Amino acid sequence: MKKALLTNPAFRYIFEIIVIVFSVTLSFYIQDVLNDREKIELKNESLQGVLADIKEDLDGFNAAHKVLSNRIEVSEKFLRGEVSNESINRILLTYGFLGIDSNYKSLVSTGAIEYINDKSLIKELTSYYEISYSLLKDISSQYKHFYLDLFDFMTENYPIESMNELILIDDKINSDGKIASLNYDRKTLLKLHKNYEFKNHVYSLKRIVVVFMSFYEMGIDRNKKLSQLIKQELKN
Repeated sequence: MKKALLTNPAFRYIFEIIVIVFSVTLSFYIQDVLNDREKIELKNESLQGVLADIKEDLDGFNAAHKVLSNRIEVSEKFLRGEVSNESINRILLTYGFLGIDSNYKSLVSTGAIEYINDKSLIKELTSYYEISYSLLKDISSQYKHFYLDLFDFMTENYPIESMNELILIDDKINSDGKIASLNYDRKTLLKLHKNYEFKNHVYSLKRIVVVFMSFYEMGIDRNKKLSQLIKQELKN
């Protein structure tokens, strides 16, 4: 009876189908497991990269905050009447934003972000790269706009007496750590302080710098929180 069943063509056909279906199902399951492992490894590698990126960001954010703080101090000194070529040159500067987000983009584009266990980390990544970065880029663009307006105003209304000498050594600038400073005579400096239009420009720049600093402070707080969440995710 058993032998007859095994030799029955219909049974053998059904059995072969079952074996094929099982083999295909098993193959898909193994492939899914391998794909999951690859994605998890990719997620961890990308998060390690993000961790290195935000460390560089933090250094840059702290440096930017310090520079902008100095700009506010210089503006306040000028508005109090402490007018000098040094203060004018520091006021006549802008500041750009350069964030490092290549590893975050890789995390998103490869789909590895979906394998992050802690959903609050995904939210924090989005807040940091999509919100903080956008705010900093936008305010940086506004700062540049205000700076260009002021520089045009200065160029049209106040003559430059001289510019500090820059020495080229092997096609590289050697300025003893000094920026390419513009020099105005004393009479011009006094006029600047009494000119309400110039002072309005300084007030506008000071205001935009204060907002810029607050966005960097927000970015620094998010950066530190993000670092902690990533380290926790990598431990799991």
